[in-house]
Amino acid sequence: MYHPVKTLIAAVLMLGTSLPLTETLKAADAASVQAVDTLFADYDTPASPGCALGVIRDGQFVYRRGYGMANLEHDIPLSSRSVFRIGSTSKQFTAAAVALLAEEGELSLDDSLRRHFPEFPDWADEIIIRQLIHHSSGLRDYLTLAELAGRGGDADSYSDEWVLELLSRQQALNFPPGSSYLYSNSGYLLLAHLVQRVSGKSLREYSAGRIFGPLGMGDSHFHDDHTHIVPHRAAGYAPTHDGFRISMTTLDMVGDGGVYTTVDDLLAWDRNFYDNRLGRGGAELIRQLTTPGKLNSGEPLDYAFGLRVRDYRGLPTVSHGGAFVGFRAEMLRFPEQAFSVVALCNRADADPGALARAVADHHLAAELAPLPDTAAVAADEQQPSLSTAELARYAGYFWEPDEAILAQVRVIDGELWAVHSPQRRDRLLPVGPDRFRMTAVPGVVLIDFEMSGERVARMKRTVNGQPRGVFRPVRLRRVVAGELAAYAGRYYSPELDVHYEVTDAGDRLRFSIGDGPAHDLPPVFGETFENPDYGAFEFRRGDAGSITGFELQSGRVRGLVFKRS
Repeated sequence: MYHPVKTLIAAVLMLGTSLPLTETLKAADAASVQAVDTLFADYDTPASPGCALGVIRDGQFVYRRGYGMANLEHDIPLSSRSVFRIGSTSKQFTAAAVALLAEEGELSLDDSLRRHFPEFPDWADEIIIRQLIHHSSGLRDYLTLAELAGRGGDADSYSDEWVLELLSRQQALNFPPGSSYLYSNSGYLLLAHLVQRVSGKSLREYSAGRIFGPLGMGDSHFHDDHTHIVPHRAAGYAPTHDGFRISMTTLDMVGDGGVYTTVDDLLAWDRNFYDNRLGRGGAELIRQLTTPGKLNSGEPLDYAFGLRVRDYRGLPTVSHGGAFVGFRAEMLRFPEQAFSVVALCNRADADPGALARAVADHHLAAELAPLPDTAAVAADEQQPSLSTAELARYAGYFWEPDEAILAQVRVIDGELWAVHSPQRRDRLLPVGPDRFRMTAVPGVVLIDFEMSGERVARMKRTVNGQPRGVFRPVRLRRVVAGELAAYAGRYYSPELDVHYEVTDAGDRLRFSIGDGPAHDLPPVFGETFENPDYGAFEFRRGDAGSITGFELQSGRVRGLVFKRS
């Protein structure tokens, strides 16, 4: 059916994405445009990188615009044609490539990992392909492993071959395959290699011929060569105390990330979820891509094929975000409303997920359920007034065993703060009885204290409405001079092929990776020491009572064994 308003909007927006507001208003309501522009106002300056936005309704852009600069050195503004690295938002394209190979009968999603990677240890017999897709494989995350091996950071360079060898040296998994969920970039890196081993083409070549090409996504590709020239590429940036620095990478791994694309190209990808043109065509491929997985127990997950399937304010959504070096991305779809928001940013402190939801809040206001209190409280309103003494009830140290995280809550100048390290702290703003919101962080992070009289019994963390850990009070271990000398020594991990040097620093340990700098390692309790960047070191003693090694728990890597050498 012909829609004159939509046709006019599409025609105006096809002219370009840097139209002044007054020209854009010929096709859109002034209040609507201004409300969305206000959300991005902090980025809308020639002195800052920023974001490109696309708002899609019924397969057409109803608004798109660039805010800020694609390149600060050459004074190039952002637009819907700017090419961004989209980080983990790339995973949906990797999963789609695997689904297409399964549709062609070239592989089965129930194939064991070892069938295609015979060089891996016996644990690969127990992992099947669909568990890689749904993050239930138990594989340790290679980005975390690389950092623990002293190879982290934007400027470090290592190869796919190095990562495959690293993974093949792992002697254990985080958990038995299919028994739990833990996001792991290793699974999607292996899916990229699976595509190559099965099809004979790299993921870049296969996706060009089977996904991006058929959909007309001419500015999209898997970037598996960092020396490749990309027209209209936006540079990535990270904020500093006096401006911005370039934040890019020389890593060439793809699968878990690595797609370069534009707001304009993602319109074609969005359309394909309503009228599939890939593979055999039809709805079956889309049904598979958007169906979440399950654990062995039958417990449902919210993770499908590189896509999260959740509800937002009462409406079903399909989405995925991405974050790597100086880039942040979000693609948020409301399938029942045929409405999507694409937000691609080239600054590391951007929160495109929150921005996309805020755009949806405006455009779908009549259809969304009322905002829950987890998102409704602003930083400067509806605050309960608490005295210093009242805040002091919540102060202390808290331990989360699943992620092995130590959290400190302190009162500083009459305010409550979560202190992660001397350089990292976040204010906790009271928003209700025993409830605080963490400010100046991406998304909505709520901290709920469960009290037992005047003491905290538990501290619960919720991120964007999802439970993210239960912390229990701990009393920190006190040490006396010389007590920690027993832990000093050299420790080796065959899985990382790296030595850690641990030294006694009086009231704490220090450790260095290879010839790298030393890092503080203060005691927590018992034989557990923790560094907020590297994780928890759980030391082990032998029958004679001497320290024989430690296990390292570090987020997406669990139970990594080091032996004293």
